[in-house]
Amino acid sequence: MKYQVNMNINKPMNEVVSLYTNKKSMLQWEPGLKEIKENKGQLFETGSEGILVFEYAKKQMNMKTYVESNQLPKQITIVYEMMGTWNRCINNFKEKNGMTAWEMDVEFRFNKPTEIPIEQFIEKTTQGMNIFKTFVEQK
Repeated sequence: MKYQVNMNINKPMNEVVSLYTNKKSMLQWEPGLKEIKENKGQLFETGSEGILVFEYAKKQMNMKTYVESNQLPKQITIVYEMMGTWNRCINNFKEKNGMTAWEMDVEFRFNKPTEIPIEQFIEKTTQGMNIFKTFVEQK
């Protein structure tokens, strides 16, 4: 399953990218994220690996993360794995009149077929991007 979500953030690209790759700020805007564990390298560096520890309804869930490529400030590609789901997010950032155009190409692969319609995935991705956008614009 592949799709793309686009969003404009009313802040300069260098500020957006800086906040996107800041582990402390990530704990503030990523819902349910309680801890970031680095297993290999520093998170957001090409080749780095880690675990994002989430808590939902008093249950802990671990999501593996791997940075496939960091070409910031223009692009970063991150792969996430959790419970039989593989997810690649290619984040592209472009400066546009003092604002940032954020384009995310998303790909999901599942160990088992999913009944969930693509629209729900697009909606969830858009919600997450909106949370980050609001966080950045309120800074």
